[in-house]
Amino acid sequence: MELTERLERAEGEMMWALTQTPPGVVEALGISGHRIGKGIVVVVSNDSIDYWSRASGFGFDRPIDSALIGEILEVARAAGGRVLNFHLAPEVLPADWAEICAEYGIVAGGTWVKAVREAGPVAPVQTDLRIGVIDPEEAAVWAATQIEIFEMPADQTDLLAAFAGVPGCTAYGAWDGDKLVATGALVVTGEIGECVSGTTLPAYRGRGAQSAILARRAEDAFAAGCRWVTSETGKPGPGEHNSSLANMERVGFKVAYDRPIYRWKAQPTVTV
Repeated sequence: MELTERLERAEGEMMWALTQTPPGVVEALGISGHRIGKGIVVVVSNDSIDYWSRASGFGFDRPIDSALIGEILEVARAAGGRVLNFHLAPEVLPADWAEICAEYGIVAGGTWVKAVREAGPVAPVQTDLRIGVIDPEEAAVWAATQIEIFEMPADQTDLLAAFAGVPGCTAYGAWDGDKLVATGALVVTGEIGECVSGTTLPAYRGRGAQSAILARRAEDAFAAGCRWVTSETGKPGPGEHNSSLANMERVGFKVAYDRPIYRWKAQPTVTV
């Protein structure tokens, strides 16, 4: 339970970093952050992909019950949120979670796996690509690369570029000559290093870019004093292969737990 709490709280603080992006980004996307006890609610009211608004880190200092969920959703509504994604560790969900979901119209979505690696020597990963840290002036290209690979709308570019510069975040890349072909980021929160933003252009996959970037981030996190590094990816179905998870396991990560994501959507206002 202690490690789970550390991992979940670190992820929440990583999302809180969105509120530390430049004022122009915060205003354009309607970003706001709210703390309820030790849990975090981040609302991005103008998010065109309904991804960033999130409730996380709950269930450790206060049991999850109907009253708490109601309080969280009241905060989301007041902030103009039309969607809120609940990222909750499975061990904190109460026995009546299904009833609470039915009460508030919360539905289960996809399942993520939370993977973690303890500090220790990191074996180098061989690749013919150059691995390194992104310079601040390259943040826009770093963001645009992710937009292209994830097929995200262009209005997400400024947010991703700003995220590369928030406190505790280091952006990484892999280059073929002068061309940026893969990305990653490390967000350090206390003793936890969170690895996110891992992408590789399709034409450059299979050349070790992601494994090498992941190994570099783990090495840098441990050098900065982290005791663990962690990351998340979608849980593969029976017989399916998830290359992101395979890359994590190649660098020494192990699955800590599966975590279904639950989503609330605001009901449209009816006028008469």
